[in-house]
Amino acid sequence: MSKVVLVTGASSGIGRAIAITLSNAGYKVFGASRSVETGLVSDGVIQLQLDVTNEESIKKALSYVQEKEGRLDVLVNNAGLGMIGALENTSSRQVEEIFQTNVYGVLNMCRAALPMMRQQRSGTIFNVTSIAGLMGLPFRGIYSASKSAVEGFSEALSAEVNQFGIKVIIIEPGDFKTGINENRRIAELQSSVYEPFQSAVIAQVNREVNDAPDPSLIGHALIRMLKKNHPRLRYKVATPFQRFSVLVRDIIPDRWFETLVKRYYKM
Repeated sequence: MSKVVLVTGASSGIGRAIAITLSNAGYKVFGASRSVETGLVSDGVIQLQLDVTNEESIKKALSYVQEKEGRLDVLVNNAGLGMIGALENTSSRQVEEIFQTNVYGVLNMCRAALPMMRQQRSGTIFNVTSIAGLMGLPFRGIYSASKSAVEGFSEALSAEVNQFGIKVIIIEPGDFKTGINENRRIAELQSSVYEPFQSAVIAQVNREVNDAPDPSLIGHALIRMLKKNHPRLRYKVATPFQRFSVLVRDIIPDRWFETLVKRYYKM
C-alpha cells in the first residue's frame, strides 16, 4: 500500500518539487496550498486547499485526507515566506506575517496531524527549515529567526512523540532554484541608511538562488530518509560550500565568523 503524504506549500518551488518527486516514486501525495481546488489532480499530485495560518482550514483539509485514505503517513511542512531587509526597516506587521506562516503554520500542522498519526502508532513529520536558520544572516534576520524557532520546537517535538512511533526530521535546505527571489517580502520601512550593504547582500542572495541546484534533489533526499529505519534528526540538503559554512560557524569564534560573513556579502 502506498504511503500517504501531505506536502504544504506545494504550489511552487521546493514544495511542488517534493510533491511531484514523491508522486513519481509511487507515494500517494496531497499537495496543499491556499490557491487550489481540493480534489483536482496535477502532475500526479492531488490538490488540497489549505491555509496553514487558519486552523479551521487545516482541520477541513486533514478530514478530507482521512476520509479519502484513512491515514496520513508523512507530513512535509514546507509552506513558508521569504523575507529580506534590515531589521530596523521591518515593520511589526511584516514580522507577524512571517512568523504566522513560517512558525505558527508549522506548529498548527503538527498539532493537527499528530492525533491521526498517534492513533496509527506511526508517521513521519518533516519540518523544512533552512541553513539560514542555523545562523543570523545580515538583512535576513527575521527569516533566520523564524526558521531557528522551528528548529527549536522540532527538536522538542521529536523527543515527545517518538514514544508513539512518530519520527520528526528537520530538513535544512540551502539555496535551490525557485521563485523565492520574486516572491520574498522586502522590509517596507525603506531608508537609505543601510545602503550600499543591503543592495550588495540582496544581489548576492539573488545570484545564489539563480545558480542553485534543482529542488527535486530535496524530494529524492526525503525518499532516502523515508527508507531508513533510524533516520537522523537533522539533514542538511545543500551545496558542499553551504554545509561547510555551518561547520565553520560551529568551530571558530563568533566574531571571526561574523567577519567572514560580512566579507562574503561584500559588506
